[in-house]
Amino acid sequence: MFETLSLEAFAHYIHGMTTMFFILWALIIYHSRHNNSMMKMMAMAVCYIAFGYTKDMVFLFTPWMKHPMVEEFVSLVDILCTPFVTGFFLEATRPGFVTPKRLLAGVLLFFLPIPAYLIFQSEHIVNATYALALLVSAMSFVLIVRFAISYYQLAHESHSYTQEISMKWVVGCAITFFAWMIMYYLCFNEPTWSSEVVFDLFSITIWVMLWYASRNQYVIVEVLGRGNNALYIQSIEKQIAENQTNQAEPAKPTEKKRLSAKEVFLTHALDKKIEEKIYLNPKLTLNELAMTIGTNKSYLSEFLNSQGKSFYDYINEHRIDEACRILDAAKVGDRINMSHVATQSGFNSISTFNRYFYKIKEMPPTVYLRLRLMEAISTNQSEQEE
Repeated sequence: MFETLSLEAFAHYIHGMTTMFFILWALIIYHSRHNNSMMKMMAMAVCYIAFGYTKDMVFLFTPWMKHPMVEEFVSLVDILCTPFVTGFFLEATRPGFVTPKRLLAGVLLFFLPIPAYLIFQSEHIVNATYALALLVSAMSFVLIVRFAISYYQLAHESHSYTQEISMKWVVGCAITFFAWMIMYYLCFNEPTWSSEVVFDLFSITIWVMLWYASRNQYVIVEVLGRGNNALYIQSIEKQIAENQTNQAEPAKPTEKKRLSAKEVFLTHALDKKIEEKIYLNPKLTLNELAMTIGTNKSYLSEFLNSQGKSFYDYINEHRIDEACRILDAAKVGDRINMSHVATQSGFNSISTFNRYFYKIKEMPPTVYLRLRLMEAISTNQSEQEE
């Protein structure tokens, strides 16, 4: 049976399947480009790869099928995807790093060999472009590792929850991409039908891995001009929920929203868990909270977003309330350690505690404590005078 199998026909079949995959993939992921800068870069990369596979239709024309110049020209067009793909990994580890100017500079760097080849028609230009792509990929990988380490430290220093803030997947995928670039060179330097099949299947695999790993990741973004370089967390799920809420027709002011059975259940279940002070667990996650109340994290996240809060804001508001109760119980002469108060309130980071305290109470915790002690002193003096 397999003796009559044509490897060339099989390679064409796989190539066509891969082309359709990336076209459909580009259409699907294009709608996620507004979620955050990381997904925007992924959308651009996948769209270009889809274009790269589609342009291989030039080989359907007989005069160009085996033409060396056409094959080398097509290879140069393929390599032009390098700045888009490396830009995705860099943006995943350092949001805001890939500015339009940097991206344009990278595109021009890999675009210039194309007209140069059309003019000089030298194979050395193609080999030099391959080498440039490998060099840029290697340099990007070094930056990715460096950014991933600092990104991870920033997440732990600034946020109580870091389950959805992990950079291991980025570094792992970056290694895979670097291998992808090397495989491209090996497969198409001396192309065979087998090498094309392997490369096409590997391409599908790596981009499915990237999408699956990045779809639920949170992105920490530095916001300049909002206080002391405040940080906020923007998740893909939250952004989608907000977009759907914005598109919905606003209710009339006089109308009261009737809670569904699911919303009533979640409200009572959350109130019960707050009474049990579940927020004092510094490692509490959205998924864990959802499991304890008998729902899943998607429903819970959607419900909290409908209340105008993220999971982080909801939990940390109750932690700040707990911190205020601790500070309110302090007496004149007591030695209060704010790090200890933060820990007792459920925070595992003093910086997160300070940031949320200022956000909710509009003052640092030390000022809040000082005001409470001054009120206590004033009350005692009044009682003594009476």
